[in-house]
Amino acid sequence: MATAFPIEGGLLLVLARGVADAGLLSAFGALLALDWLAPPVLADLAGDAPIVARRLAWLAWSSLAAAFVLTGIWLVLQSAALAGSALDAPMVLRETVFGHLVLARLGLLCLTALALVRRLPWTATVLAGAAVATQAGHGHAWAMQDGPSWLLLSSVLHLLAAGAWLGGLLPLLVLVAGACRDNAALASARFSALGSVCVVLLAGTAIFQATVLIGTVPGLIGTTYGLVALTKLAGLLALLGFAARNRFRLTPALGGDVRGAAKARLVRSIAIETAVGLLVVLAAGLLTSLPPSMHEQPTWPFAWRLSLEAVGEDAALRHEAVLAAAVIVVAIVTAAMALLRGWRAHWPIAALGAAAACLAVPHLDLLLAEAYPTQYWQSPTGFASASIADGAALFPAHCAGCHGNQGHGDGPSARDLAAPPADLTAGHLWAHEDGELFWFLSQGISAPDGTLAMPGFAGVLTEAQRWALIDWVRANNAGLTWAATGAWPRPVQAPGLIATCAGGRTRMLDDWRGQVVRIVFGPARPMPGIVTIQAAANPAGSVGEVLCAVDDDAVWQAYAAVTGTPMRALAGAQVLVDRAGWLRAVQLSGATPSWNVSEVLTAAVRDIDAPLAEPAHGHAGMRM
Repeated sequence: MATAFPIEGGLLLVLARGVADAGLLSAFGALLALDWLAPPVLADLAGDAPIVARRLAWLAWSSLAAAFVLTGIWLVLQSAALAGSALDAPMVLRETVFGHLVLARLGLLCLTALALVRRLPWTATVLAGAAVATQAGHGHAWAMQDGPSWLLLSSVLHLLAAGAWLGGLLPLLVLVAGACRDNAALASARFSALGSVCVVLLAGTAIFQATVLIGTVPGLIGTTYGLVALTKLAGLLALLGFAARNRFRLTPALGGDVRGAAKARLVRSIAIETAVGLLVVLAAGLLTSLPPSMHEQPTWPFAWRLSLEAVGEDAALRHEAVLAAAVIVVAIVTAAMALLRGWRAHWPIAALGAAAACLAVPHLDLLLAEAYPTQYWQSPTGFASASIADGAALFPAHCAGCHGNQGHGDGPSARDLAAPPADLTAGHLWAHEDGELFWFLSQGISAPDGTLAMPGFAGVLTEAQRWALIDWVRANNAGLTWAATGAWPRPVQAPGLIATCAGGRTRMLDDWRGQVVRIVFGPARPMPGIVTIQAAANPAGSVGEVLCAVDDDAVWQAYAAVTGTPMRALAGAQVLVDRAGWLRAVQLSGATPSWNVSEVLTAAVRDIDAPLAEPAHGHAGMRM
């Protein structure tokens, strides 16, 4: 299951990072407010203008100082986490990317202070914005891409928008509290215009980052990263609610405020919004310390999941579900119109609509299927040849007694079971996600009468062994189908391997994505424009003659399984893997016309160049 809050460096380090970020955003927001928000407001304040201006300047300097000091504290704590001692901070500054980014931030903060002293306001704001941008280098965008990327640009824009909006809340509070009602309304209106731009940027960049780092609904609700992201989203929605209330309710109320009550409410609302903003920044700091959802196995929290399998296979069930959905929509719309438009007898109409919707809801169960905590786990093996071979070795001892040697469900113990074992060679295997098969193998399967139809192996086999069994079952299913029909039941991922290339360099099969790969089981000669891998018992002397070679019995076992070919008959066979990594064609030894002829091989490659649609289940789900 997913680890609860696997925080890198501990909670204290996360808090130090969060408050350092808050100080940095506050400095940028305060300087931006001094340059853009405050001037027209201060121009109308008359005698109070110098007092308010000093408060804003004090806020800007305090934020700069806090950003500098808190960054230093973060550096010390991070140095202790990285190098084992806070005294190693100078070494961390010199020799790590983290240290270089911290140096850049501290330097930019010093330049910002110098620009303020020299009375270069917009220069100071730009330098503070550059310091904010360095924070993107500490996040997942830089760690994943290690250089410029769209994700990194999105992170920079997200941080700048957050600084302009959240960092500007305290300056707005100072302006509104120190101004008369008309000037307070002007400050609120100008800040709302800036906030609107920031909200659009925050929303757009957040959606893009969530798509990359979270990717799926299970990743959003089934991982620690996703749950913290949801918490941050809730905070942003709360901030948006405060902003809307301030702009459309409290600010207009200032015009009729004679006793200062509306202004007091606006000040209080901005103060609460500032506190919520700080919590959002701390949540964002926590996110950067957690592994992204895309790198975690999501734990599905519900007993059911959305599924179109039942309605997709049965037209009558499909019509039933569509009719139920239509009834619910019509009932809700009718009831809403009756209540909102004040129709005569609107309450009875609304009650009838609610009753119709309640009667229709149970029929939507057709769109649900049973789900398990590991439902959306993805096999970590990469469908590697070694894993398939390990599964082949495990299957006879742990599974063949019930499922039979080939998985047909005809093992010697099958007749003694309350329910017949599943036929692991049938097409229904591909309707099950990897995580669903893992759950069955780990926890067992219950028969219709409640007895145990299959025991769980969580206490007998390691996780790696259970994944290996799943790999072999899929490979065996695909191979038997190919041997019988000449086609695979679904697009099947080519079993992974590690080949030795010229100069002793090793490469994984995935390294050739974007190119067609030809795997030859025996002596081979290269073909122009096509990657050739020779699988031979002793390929060392041939590496210079072909592009790459592999000497691994597991590769022979895996490809024998996935092609339904006995290992002895695999000698001389050739397999083509397309540019996306799918198995596409097999030619056994002695077949004519032979792929050893350049023109014949070129024609075969041309035939498989059309892309395949990736299936919804199985190992295709690992590709993100």
